[in-house]
Amino acid sequence: MKWQRLLVGFLLIWLLAACGEKDAPEMSPLATTAPNPDSAPAVTLPPPNTSVPPSPTPIPPTPTPTEPVAASVNGQPVFLATFEKELARYEQGQLDLGLTPGGDSSNHRALVLDTLIEQTLIAQAAAAANIAITPDMAAQKLAELKAVVGNETNFQAWLQANQWTEAEFQTALAMEMLTEKIKTEVTGDVPFAVPQVHARYIQVSDAALAQSLLAQIQAGADFGELARQNSLDRLTGENGGDLGFFPPGTLLVPDVEQAAFALDVNQVSDIISVAGSDGSPTYYIIQVLEKDPQRALSLEQRAVLLQETFEAWLQTLWEQADIVRYVDTDG
Repeated sequence: MKWQRLLVGFLLIWLLAACGEKDAPEMSPLATTAPNPDSAPAVTLPPPNTSVPPSPTPIPPTPTPTEPVAASVNGQPVFLATFEKELARYEQGQLDLGLTPGGDSSNHRALVLDTLIEQTLIAQAAAAANIAITPDMAAQKLAELKAVVGNETNFQAWLQANQWTEAEFQTALAMEMLTEKIKTEVTGDVPFAVPQVHARYIQVSDAALAQSLLAQIQAGADFGELARQNSLDRLTGENGGDLGFFPPGTLLVPDVEQAAFALDVNQVSDIISVAGSDGSPTYYIIQVLEKDPQRALSLEQRAVLLQETFEAWLQTLWEQADIVRYVDTDG
């Protein structure tokens, strides 16, 4: 999934930092603008009692000009002009950082378009849930930012350097506020305390060594000492393989986490074999030291669960959406 996702507050950080520096880098949120409706053409009626002879052939209606689109999201257009402006702003931000757009082999055109698509998905979901940011709310937030900066000249210079008009910046700010508001709604059920396990483990790359270590543990050898001597994970190995307490969904190896939550206190797992991305196996042995059915999450742990919950919600939006891309993003 995409989500070089927008985190609310980064506009404020950029703005506060950038207004103190002439050439501050800009990695802006991307705003979608709405088209102005075309006015209806005037219709001239024939004078009373004047017969109008039929045309020998039907006259085709004059086609209504349509604004080019970069993508369609559930039937809603993402306009090409919006995409091009955001692409230029992104590329300028990369240059300000001393980087070449796409120089890291990432497809920055696809990134920009996908961000616009995702913003549209978020806005559609928010509208369906009657969640909105009014223009007055965005204007108030903008005024607060200006008050913190305290220098209108610097603020306007920052806007110009980063290819924003004040109206565009306020639109982007409103999108950030809307994202934060719906994120709060989506993650409202994430708890502050959850079941957690305190465990330690040993990680090795040799099957025979894993079998030998398991046999030694089962014969009464000290698990922590074996971890210190043999575990490939030196960060935990130096501490006897201790992982501390952890909630579900936080270990990097799901098979190891699943085994930990299935074990009883003081119980040692069988050897857990996990294939890496290159197909080579890694072997794990884990022992549960404690279990807490309702342990408070640390700020960092809860932040991870909040982000995972929001990412899962976004993934569902992507999977259920009807998305059509009309521009080439391979360049």
